[in-house]
Amino acid sequence: MSTQILVSPRRYVQGRDALSQLGFHLNVFGKTNPLVLASPSAMRVGREIISKSLEEANIKYAFLEFNRACTFEEIGRVKDACLAGNHDCIISCGGGKAMDTGRAAAAGFAINTTVSPPQIMNPLGAGVDCIQVPTVAASDAPTASLSVIYDHKGIQIGAIVTRINPLMVLVDTSVIASAPVRTLVAGMGDALATFFEAEAVRRTGSLNIAGGTPLRTAGMMTRLCLDILLEFGEEALREVEAGEPGPALEAIVEANILLSGLGYECGGLAAAHAIAGSLTLMHDRFNPEPYHGELVAFSTLTQLIMDASGPETLDQIYGFCKKVGLPTTFSELGLSGVSEEDLELVAE
Repeated sequence: MSTQILVSPRRYVQGRDALSQLGFHLNVFGKTNPLVLASPSAMRVGREIISKSLEEANIKYAFLEFNRACTFEEIGRVKDACLAGNHDCIISCGGGKAMDTGRAAAAGFAINTTVSPPQIMNPLGAGVDCIQVPTVAASDAPTASLSVIYDHKGIQIGAIVTRINPLMVLVDTSVIASAPVRTLVAGMGDALATFFEAEAVRRTGSLNIAGGTPLRTAGMMTRLCLDILLEFGEEALREVEAGEPGPALEAIVEANILLSGLGYECGGLAAAHAIAGSLTLMHDRFNPEPYHGELVAFSTLTQLIMDASGPETLDQIYGFCKKVGLPTTFSELGLSGVSEEDLELVAE
């Protein structure tokens, strides 16, 4: 039997107005000079709050605007800015690609899976701690040690696996509630795959992202992730749409970010994410372009069919997708006129 491995961030913080406590938590870890990498939307939402919190904690800082794509070029740019400013950590603010870029730019030792055989990079980034501040709950990227890498065309070309997970993940649910509803739905799509992929890994005796077999604890987290989605998904959308975020939204944010993040990394990945990544080969065919979680939801249904899941499971998961607005057809995914040749490319 392989060694069982579970990995996670050192600290996870979630709640309304949590962003105003950022300086306090940085002081706990002795951080004195962070580089804040923020997407344009995160700059608008969080710059003032972050600045006030850090200044009240007597912490020096600098902002750097994220260029929207997690490419090797962008990782290098952020790394150089971190080193030039003698920063002791990188705080990533925004969506999944900002999270992935900040994590990679902060990393020391990393394994590059965009090439075959995988390449050891030591260092890849600046060799400092990474702190993740997601401003949307659109994916499970914040907790992980893995960064998905794209080329300049937007095609997923592989991933970078770092030695350690982020030092801290801080989630302000007031900020999440103000984000477009579609981002929350996409996060539910990403989280929807977690249990079914982990079950495939367990059933086949495969390894998780950390290179070990999953603990029972990972299975518990993936099952809880699915249960929360099914119980609270619709109500969370109603809360956000009514402008009254409450317990259901808190539960869904926990599922989308924490449970799905720990679940996929410690439980493992299977066909759903493989298909979702391969669908990016048709990036120029989508209209509109789907979020990662929307691709994953569609691909989860595909995996369930590949797994010969029973009609009860298929009806339950298909029904959930329809209720919350996740795509179940090519047209809903933004694809029209898909040819057999296109699908063969994705399948390969």
